[in-house]
Amino acid sequence: MKKLLFTLSAFFIFQAAKAQNSSETLRPLTNDQNSLDFLQYRDRWNLKISAGLGATYRNEANFLKTSALSISAEPSYRLTNYIAVGLRGEYTFMRPYVSEVGRVKADPIGSLSATADIIKLWNHKYAPFIGIGAGFYRLGYGQFPAGQLPTSEQQPVVRKNLGTRFGVSPRIGINLQSFSISIEMNLIDEKVFYNRDYMTLKIGYTL
Repeated sequence: MKKLLFTLSAFFIFQAAKAQNSSETLRPLTNDQNSLDFLQYRDRWNLKISAGLGATYRNEANFLKTSALSISAEPSYRLTNYIAVGLRGEYTFMRPYVSEVGRVKADPIGSLSATADIIKLWNHKYAPFIGIGAGFYRLGYGQFPAGQLPTSEQQPVVRKNLGTRFGVSPRIGINLQSFSISIEMNLIDEKVFYNRDYMTLKIGYTL
């Protein structure tokens, strides 16, 4: 399912970029706010700081059950008025949760991903975009009960190193001048210590 979603996302972004570039001749960035090419009055280099609230699921039955908080910094470069590439560093905190084996908790997730966005101009105030990221997620350690009595507070626990895993993060959102609102889903290739995928609703500000 993850591979299919990643393939469809990459295909859609490629087709959108191809259609955007072929539909008209790309013009250089402009500071003229009355121009159709105006994009948030920004230089080619930008830095976006974002924070988001969301949820995570450890298996298919517990989808969107555990809350998550993410903070990120993303420098980016606008190749054209419509295409931006960047690098996103993100740190995500997740609450412990109770499963059939007892209380399960894990370290925060740190990630570093390359990103690409297709930006469609409506006017100089609103610019919707769709994008995708791909990179590595440091999952830290996970902890879960080792005994057969999940409700017992006295039983020993097992700590497991979850390591660093590859992941992709499709997203969709809209730029509102210097601010942005987006929905991001992070799909991580980790199947041993429950599922670490998470989704967030983010608000960002471009410096």
